[in-house]
Amino acid sequence: MDFNEVEEARVASAKKIIRVNTITVIIFLVSVLIGATLSGIGLGLILVFFLSFAIAVSFYLLYHIFSYDDELNRYKNVYKSYFVEQSLKNTFDNLIYSRDSGIDSNLVLNTGMIGEGDLSSNDFVSGNYHGVIFSQADVSITVNAVDGYSVVFQGRWMIFEFPKKFAYRVEVVQNDFPDKKVPEVGPSGRKFEKYVVESPRFHDKFEIYAESGLEAFHVLDPALINRIEILSDNCKGKMLLCFVDNKLHFALHNRNDAFEPPDPRKKIDEEIEFKKVNNELKTIVNFIDYLKMNNKIFIKK
Repeated sequence: MDFNEVEEARVASAKKIIRVNTITVIIFLVSVLIGATLSGIGLGLILVFFLSFAIAVSFYLLYHIFSYDDELNRYKNVYKSYFVEQSLKNTFDNLIYSRDSGIDSNLVLNTGMIGEGDLSSNDFVSGNYHGVIFSQADVSITVNAVDGYSVVFQGRWMIFEFPKKFAYRVEVVQNDFPDKKVPEVGPSGRKFEKYVVESPRFHDKFEIYAESGLEAFHVLDPALINRIEILSDNCKGKMLLCFVDNKLHFALHNRNDAFEPPDPRKKIDEEIEFKKVNNELKTIVNFIDYLKMNNKIFIKK
């Protein structure tokens, strides 16, 4: 795999887009012309316009479904093999990367941190960074709304594993996190209660819920509280953390789909594109580095 293959796939995809768009416009204009001629200029012209628009859009969708997607998917696959997979291998140990797979929906929904909905996920990554085992993927959760489907979460979902098992569940949720959910009762049978730390600045941004105030006290020491504040200052989006069993779930609602290629109609600058992908990887790296997740709080059994 080299950059020339990426360029070949990009150009083929761009040509298909231009061809489809051009034919769609031509079909629309011809339909308007024929319709206007048959109905008489000014007579039912609005109806002719909308019928012509519907014909053009139908052509575009059918062509897109049966032809264009093949070119676009090849471009995405070649792009991710070259830019994303190389960058991942250079950053993480024991890497597993799957473009089409995602995080198991049960792992996400069973945390009780977020309302249930239709979950889709892709770009699954797992590996080891500085001794911390993690997995992550892009996740989108939609629910039925009155006016159609509504996206309640879109962004990264990361899971970090540790030798230590947390005795009780502790949740930290940023204000205005969409569709946040605090279970009334945890797995232990204890009720979740609001927990307060000695940091007004922290509570301006976050709320803490825990099955056990003592567990929250041990997990969320002042140093970790400060590091969560720093992380939120450097992350675009709303954060949610859940300490459960031997895992820390971290959800970042930023409405982004990571590791996606640019519009194929724009020429790719190889150096700039690698920088963009590495910046997206920093979401994982910064989380581990800022929270110092290889310290004794997380590794003590």
